[in-house]
Amino acid sequence: MTDVLGLAAIVPASAGACCTVGAWRPGRAVDVVAAVAMVAAMVDGAFGPRVLPGVLWFLVLAFLAVVVAGVHRLQSTSAWRRGSAQQPGAASAHGRYGRLHAALGLLVMGAMGAMGVGMAHDAGAAGMHQHLGVVAVTWQVVLGGLTLGYLVLTVHMLRDGVRRRSRPLPLVETLAMGVAVAVMSAAMV
Repeated sequence: MTDVLGLAAIVPASAGACCTVGAWRPGRAVDVVAAVAMVAAMVDGAFGPRVLPGVLWFLVLAFLAVVVAGVHRLQSTSAWRRGSAQQPGAASAHGRYGRLHAALGLLVMGAMGAMGVGMAHDAGAAGMHQHLGVVAVTWQVVLGGLTLGYLVLTVHMLRDGVRRRSRPLPLVETLAMGVAVAVMSAAMV
């Protein structure tokens, strides 16, 4: 059942990545790279043998999360300094928390890939779980907190987007990624 749910999570994640690519604008290339890398990590975890270990995928996605947040900060600050009407931290197509949502999504999916779904394909995974003990429990608690925070933020962003009657593409992207994380969470239980 875990493998089926892991595979099922790829569908909404791919839809979210397609929305990211479809909404591409100049300066958003890092978002496209991050979305494609996240789907690649999910596909790699679902179909064994893995190309990269889950921990390496986590490091790649965590790095991309920092880059996504940093690029957004630089772009919004430089636009404000040039006299643009948009001040730093102002709402984007995804609302005020769009880049936080993207960065947190990369962290959550990377963490799930490192310790959860698809680990049965890794050699020695059962032995690793037995020897980790406290580290594994701590990782799962942190992962649970990240996942819960991500899903709460997703609901908040969708509610605000519907209230403001935002464009549908960012809403579909946010919903698709929220569904992917929820399905991956169910696969880990």
